[in-house]
Amino acid sequence: MKKLSALILCLTLSAVSFSACSPSVDWSSVITNTPPHTDYPQDSYVQKETETGTKTISSLQELVTYLNDMRAEGIYVTDVRYTNELTDSDFSLLTDCIPAISVAYSAVGNEYEFTLTPFVGDRIVKAHFSNDLSGLNPEEIEVLRIAEQMVFEAKGMTSDRIELELILHDMLTEKITYYTANVTSDSGDDPPRFRTVTGALLDGRANCMGYSDAFYTLATIAGFEVDRMSVVSDDGMPHMVNTIKLDGAWYVVDVTYDDSDSDTANMYPHFNAGLDMCGSISWNPMAEYRPIAKVSNHNYYYNMKNDSPLHNYQKMHTTLSSLAETAIYEYGNNNRTVIQLMVTNQELTGDEITSAIYEASDSITHAFSYSIIYDTLGGHTYVTVQFS
Repeated sequence: MKKLSALILCLTLSAVSFSACSPSVDWSSVITNTPPHTDYPQDSYVQKETETGTKTISSLQELVTYLNDMRAEGIYVTDVRYTNELTDSDFSLLTDCIPAISVAYSAVGNEYEFTLTPFVGDRIVKAHFSNDLSGLNPEEIEVLRIAEQMVFEAKGMTSDRIELELILHDMLTEKITYYTANVTSDSGDDPPRFRTVTGALLDGRANCMGYSDAFYTLATIAGFEVDRMSVVSDDGMPHMVNTIKLDGAWYVVDVTYDDSDSDTANMYPHFNAGLDMCGSISWNPMAEYRPIAKVSNHNYYYNMKNDSPLHNYQKMHTTLSSLAETAIYEYGNNNRTVIQLMVTNQELTGDEITSAIYEASDSITHAFSYSIIYDTLGGHTYVTVQFS
């Protein structure tokens, strides 16, 4: 994440310093006309935990898909007749493609019993929709109450579905600090708190699994259809993101990545991103249980024009000059102090962005200062401008 600040006094520019981030993907045309969003049916969360009967499966892809089907239905213990050999490498690949805390199995011949350990968020969501708290411990009940209150507050701030999603996203980035640690089997917590919504909402710290569990919990309670997906980050490390279904198509939400490491506002390169905007992450095709839209939808991606006191203007641009003009116009005419913008198909430097904003600032006659954070990702540049 690159950070830069500038001070303009009577249109005189001064001050600059920044750090770094990274690359790879192409922008294509966007879909624009979409029907209204439909809430996810709540009765799908009143579920059974064990599947009865044995299904015969002959390929690893079919096995991964079937176990994900069972997981999506809230079934965590499944009997399977697997006609192939399940090697250690196959099982390792399988666990990477099923978003669960853990996957275990026992086998007699080709008869397998698979047991998935769900995330804490799965149990909390189930308790919310079934109104049955018997499956939660006292701490998890507290997490449920916190999550319900956060959703209640977020819904009170907006009637717009996508802004509601954004508010929930930002509630988490404001509440959580990224944290991870090496964990041994005898560490006491199973799973470790920071890998779950418990650590995220009660302790205020989580790794990517905890962020994704927390977003899953809040967004699902709010009425969105949400899942998780295991991916690989651009530095080759395992990572977990969310997927969200909007008007029939699935997109990626990566709250962990979007959480700025500074005290300034977030950027949103992975908020409702299609494949064209996922250049910093990759994944095994078998892990893509929810088929991700090939192209980001302009209705959901960097297109937020609202009067909300909590969230500010977002817009996509094709030139740096139009980005700079928008930043100055929104500050000077609409009194916005935080503006989130992006330029497609250009990797810009901090000096270029600062110079463009300075050149566009002729209409501002009083002294003002601003800071920017920016990131080049997938061949595009994301900029958050913060005025004072």
